[in-house]
Amino acid sequence: MRLQGRVTAAQLPVEGAYVQLIGPSGDFTAEVRTDESGRFRFYPLAGSWELRVLLPGGRHLERPVTITTGQSIDVQISADDDVETET
Repeated sequence: MRLQGRVTAAQLPVEGAYVQLIGPSGDFTAEVRTDESGRFRFYPLAGSWELRVLLPGGRHLERPVTITTGQSIDVQISADDDVETET
């Protein structure tokens, strides 16, 4: 199983954003940084997960994702949508 995606802002890749994989019980599971193309990749077990993207400047995005056995998911995350500001 593969969970991968791309983070963009104004349709351009966001390099160096932190993408966290949060487990079903809210536990932090893994973290990667986006590459120069804004891409990231995880290899999680089947289940319900949350992707938390930490953008430069302290903003973050959260996306729920459900992955089933044998499935690969490609998630497109735009920093222009649903941006939350940390307080």
